[in-house]
Amino acid sequence: MKERIPYPALLWMTGKCVCVIGGGRVALHRVKALLDAGAQVRIIAPDADDELVELVTAGRIKWYKEKFATSMLQGVSFVVCATNDEAVNRRAAWAAKSMGALVNMAAPPLELSDFTVPASVRRDKLLFSVSTGGACPELSRRLRGELETLADVYEPWLERLVPVRAEVRELLSSSDARCAFWREALSEDVMALVREGNLDKAEELVRHAVDRSRTES
Repeated sequence: MKERIPYPALLWMTGKCVCVIGGGRVALHRVKALLDAGAQVRIIAPDADDELVELVTAGRIKWYKEKFATSMLQGVSFVVCATNDEAVNRRAAWAAKSMGALVNMAAPPLELSDFTVPASVRRDKLLFSVSTGGACPELSRRLRGELETLADVYEPWLERLVPVRAEVRELLSSSDARCAFWREALSEDVMALVREGNLDKAEELVRHAVDRSRTES
């Protein structure tokens, strides 16, 4: 069988109906991330972790407090299989696929996953993700720790670039011109200043580049 190569993508989950099958800690981890992304979440499990029960009580998620049945997947866009029963996970995965829903296997059989959830670091608008395609999750977790440091450096820089980008979009009408501007403006010298924490000087250089473009246009 040809090796599967994942296609990287970020999904907008706001308003999407997602079913998480399982009520343990793995399910809890997935549910929290889905809620943060704005998904509408339901869980299917005879029993659930105390934190999941709290989310149910708060009205943030729905709970089918029973064993899995295919009919529970009606209207669902995504399904996460996270029980410790491989047979249940397999049955749920194939049922979801038959309905056109995408499946994430948070527990075996992992080969039935349509997509994986990479290790990630989020700082407001900035999101770093890393995946080994399931080959070595421990390495993903280690790299995630390194990305934490990078996120702390670049998130405040991103916030400064947001208004500058708006100015550049008004100033330069073509996408090619804007790409050329940013290639020059975000030079290695500027990025070195960012890494050193000298954001004021870095922003000054970028704004000088904006002024040059305004003069030239």
